[in-house]
Amino acid sequence: MAETMYALKPVFDLDAKVDIPACMYSLPVIQSSTPIAGIGGARAICPLAVEALEARQDAILARLGQLKDQVSAYKKSIGLPDVAVASPTANVTKTADIVIRCSPSFPAFSLKGIYSMLTASGLTVHTSCHTHCTVASLPPNVQSFLPVTEVARSTAQVRITLIWTEVGKDCELMVSPLAQTVIKGETNLLRYFSRLFPTIFPYESLPNLMAVDSMLDNVSSLQWAAPRAKQPLLRTLAVNLAKAPYLAGPTLSIADLALYSCIRQLGLDTDLQPELMRWYLTMAKQLEGKSSRNRNRNSSMRKSVSSPKKADIRKTHEVEKSPKKEPAAAKKGKSPTKEVKIEKNPPTKSGKENCPPSQPLNSAGNHMGKDKLFEYFTKNGIKYNNVDHPEVFTVEAMMPFLKNVQGAICKNLFLKDKKKNLYLLSAVHDKEVKLNDVAKKVGAKELRFGDESVMFEILGVSQGCVTAYALANDQKKSVKFIVDSSLLDGTYSSVNFHPMINTATTQISCEDFNKFLALTGHTVLKF
Repeated sequence: MAETMYALKPVFDLDAKVDIPACMYSLPVIQSSTPIAGIGGARAICPLAVEALEARQDAILARLGQLKDQVSAYKKSIGLPDVAVASPTANVTKTADIVIRCSPSFPAFSLKGIYSMLTASGLTVHTSCHTHCTVASLPPNVQSFLPVTEVARSTAQVRITLIWTEVGKDCELMVSPLAQTVIKGETNLLRYFSRLFPTIFPYESLPNLMAVDSMLDNVSSLQWAAPRAKQPLLRTLAVNLAKAPYLAGPTLSIADLALYSCIRQLGLDTDLQPELMRWYLTMAKQLEGKSSRNRNRNSSMRKSVSSPKKADIRKTHEVEKSPKKEPAAAKKGKSPTKEVKIEKNPPTKSGKENCPPSQPLNSAGNHMGKDKLFEYFTKNGIKYNNVDHPEVFTVEAMMPFLKNVQGAICKNLFLKDKKKNLYLLSAVHDKEVKLNDVAKKVGAKELRFGDESVMFEILGVSQGCVTAYALANDQKKSVKFIVDSSLLDGTYSSVNFHPMINTATTQISCEDFNKFLALTGHTVLKF
């Protein structure tokens, strides 16, 4: 019997000799003209390979040249310059077409200002307006929106094309018709023009750039704000007009153009504060050279209030001298226009008049203002840090001025319940406060907003100036204090409230805040 089932032939010869190379592959030495012994091979570079590479490079360059010629020819056919101009100034030679799409219901009135400022700087501007087929007819106020220029399109330094189409409240600027790049919103349109013409529309070179950016954001918010929120935003934007002719200071900026356009779009020119009305009339005269019907009516109204006619004065004296004729006068005509308008439209008070910094706020004269509050802090050993800023009426408007402030920035509400109990609520500015939930937690019934007159009488502050520090004015402790528990338990190192006015924010430590509440003696309800 065999020892194995069957025999197999060897798959390969185990004694075979395999030559293994000393290196993976050899390369010609290209960094030295003389070969190095033992390294690479001493082969010369093939001249055919170099010629093939050069031929390929020449073909690519020739193709690029052809494409460049085609692009140049297309640009000439649509009137674009051969070479793009980057960041032109007032000395610009020619810009690309600036195409703007705008809704007839919300025309960008700042374009009129842009046109007048460009032409005033010596630039030649070509304008053209077109109506999209989706727009049936144009309103009368936009039928001749931009002036028709006699400058030829091909020779104009700036070319603006306006297309009326339904795009909503935000107009659209086509930066490049070829790339179809769109910038949305009128404030962003103005930012683009300021970068295109920095010497005509100063923006990034302004020392108060952050303040101007904040104004532009507020104008954008004003466009979409609810009716009740529009006046507070307008007051915030008009803070500097008491001491400067324009919103951002002594010179006109894109913030002025943006606000002027927004006021005209929304029809707010019939109800403006005195400072804002003077600014608005100045802008209308400067940018358009005329006043609208509403502005004329308001102007005449103010003239009738401030300087009545001599005939009215004589009639008044006659009535005073002969009181028996009063009933006849009443039958013949109405009361003087001056008296009727003052009765129906009393002058609007500014925030500073509502919250004077250092004067008592009530007839009794026992309410402290900002200076008296700081004296109160010093007297009771409470350390404080104060930051002055423009007048603000909302937390959102205040936040840009408090970027470097530490601790909790607080919001405050003056409330009452069904039983007419009064409450002052303070919480971190970004905390969601639901009055129904708060009422259940503190044992109140149906919390709602309190009357401003009551708040002014008890706490000595008005709307926009509400603060937890006003508890020091409530000597009778008529108000209960509802407070976010995180403001007292050490979650934050410090707290920030208005010091009785809305042109400053004052910081004290949480420890001193607890001390302050103990000094006032008010009932504290945490939630």
